[in-house]
Amino acid sequence: MFSGSHRIALLYLLMVAAAHSDAAPSETGTAATQREQLAAARAAIAGGDQGSYRKLRAQLQDYPLRPYLDYWSITRRIHRLPLAEIDTFLTDNRDTAIGDWMRVRLLRELGARKRFRAYLKYYQPDTVKRASLQCYYADALARHGDKDQAYGLVQELWMVGHSQTEECDPVFARWIADGGLTPALNWKRHKLAVEEKNLELAAFIARRMDSAQGARAQLMRQVHRQPELLLDYQRFSTGQPEDRDIVLLGLHRLARTDAEQADRAWGRYEASFLFSAAERKDLLRDLALRYAQQEDLQGLQQFMQRHDDIADARTTTWLARQALRRLDWEQVNFWIDRLPQEIQEQERWLYWKARAVRELYGQRGAEVAKHLYQKAAAERSYYGFLAADAIGNNYRFIDRPVPVTPVQVAEMARRPALLRARELQAIGEFYHARREWEYATRNMSPQELLAAGKVASTWGWYHKSIQSVLAADYLDDLELRFPLAFADIVGEVSKKSPLDPNLIYAVARQESHFSRDAKSSAGALGLMQLLPSTARDTARRAGVPYRRSWDLLSPSTNIALGSFYLGSLLHRFDNNRILATAAYNAGPARVARWLRETQHRLPYDVWIETIPFGETRKYVQNVLAYTVIYAYRSGAAQPLVRDHEAAAKL
Repeated sequence: MFSGSHRIALLYLLMVAAAHSDAAPSETGTAATQREQLAAARAAIAGGDQGSYRKLRAQLQDYPLRPYLDYWSITRRIHRLPLAEIDTFLTDNRDTAIGDWMRVRLLRELGARKRFRAYLKYYQPDTVKRASLQCYYADALARHGDKDQAYGLVQELWMVGHSQTEECDPVFARWIADGGLTPALNWKRHKLAVEEKNLELAAFIARRMDSAQGARAQLMRQVHRQPELLLDYQRFSTGQPEDRDIVLLGLHRLARTDAEQADRAWGRYEASFLFSAAERKDLLRDLALRYAQQEDLQGLQQFMQRHDDIADARTTTWLARQALRRLDWEQVNFWIDRLPQEIQEQERWLYWKARAVRELYGQRGAEVAKHLYQKAAAERSYYGFLAADAIGNNYRFIDRPVPVTPVQVAEMARRPALLRARELQAIGEFYHARREWEYATRNMSPQELLAAGKVASTWGWYHKSIQSVLAADYLDDLELRFPLAFADIVGEVSKKSPLDPNLIYAVARQESHFSRDAKSSAGALGLMQLLPSTARDTARRAGVPYRRSWDLLSPSTNIALGSFYLGSLLHRFDNNRILATAAYNAGPARVARWLRETQHRLPYDVWIETIPFGETRKYVQNVLAYTVIYAYRSGAAQPLVRDHEAAAKL
């Protein structure tokens, strides 16, 4: 649970917390002493000094993290299987995150040792979801329990398109030896592997097939790589049952590069194979989208005339955006009218319908457009703010505190799991703090979640307060949803630069929900999600001390570097926040390329709506709207788009 790397990180984060008290909960002398005792007790456990450990443990009777000491002590000796101690621990820590983690550690040990009778005693299907432990469980059942139940679970574990963990190999082998793996099941897994693009796994699975089925499996992999092979129609008219799967997969693959060819091939194969209604609908919708993405509008129109029952919102919205990019307002209007009615009523499409009406009919459409703008402007959102600007209305800020009492908040703050989460956060164990919080809140009612959100806010744990109100589906408490987090740091940074503090808040809110230890799949770190390479280059230019990537977990360092980088993008793009925020998300080179592609001919709202990356489109819209909301929260008024931004052609 806490590896050597975790210990190094812990020591560093403790130094960060000491150097940057802006982000740490307030401490009493007792709390500081207990944390020192905790660190000493952990050192005693690591050194095998049981006498010192027991003495320190006795001094931490009421400390929230005492169960973690017991966990560390037991798991250091887990190879001895001290089952009596483990049983006591599991009883004392029933329905807690640390209790479940102890169960997982024990099950790993028992499974690795093939202690399967004991494994059955400790395994809990409802709480243990890891494939490795499920495979141990299936093995244990097959040996000492219900073999039919075991093999039912094995079949579920087998039927995936990726490689399973090596712990599954023994029970898979037993199941196969007992005749559980039929040719149909093996083909199905091969198909799943190809669909997930795991062709090496698919080839491995095919080794268990007979020569005829193996040949069709090889053909499926060839079609995945070269879908144009489907145009050799005789090759797929053998009547073998596998051909239907090969053809369907190949048609989807072919449509990605040539929708017209895939459409013609579908016409031939539809008459030869019995496809289900769901398969037909899925393929035809995919074809419509591919026609649109390949900008074959004539082909799409003919396709839609032949299949007028398959248009879906995904394709239609894509076509509406393509029409926007061409500034073809007649087509914009046409495609919006073909969206499902509930989607047409969303503020996004109310706004664009109003824009299209104004562009097409001028003053004659003014009243209709105004009515549509007014409906959209009732929302507190990017499109609501756009619509309000279009008709000169004030922005609508619905701001209602969560309906919880101080007593409910105080009671929530005293729950042991939340106290453990807070203390883990305080000592820099952010991963385990989040785990405790998520475990504690997983079954809470909406009212309890709102109280938990208030607790997290008072602790300065802003990303959890935001997540809690979102989970409770309560969107109107702007203090909790849009906290003025790390205000002293943001204020200090904005004083030293021309950067608007509301923009800093908006970017940090969008990037991480103010999670100081956030890490993206790409390796971006901290509040403003900076890549270490970007941070290093920015630190040199900004004169901000920066030595290693862990520095980005300091709010002061992260906000200083993120703000400087954002400021450099604003300078590069003529102080245009639209372009700068798009560049912050997608990179300045991409934004420059998009501007070349549009030849600086699009109004700002059309350019934003047609940003090629959906993630970046949403990012820019959110940051602009959040900037308005943060201005409101700060007691000021700020337009969604500034005059020079609105006047620019992008």
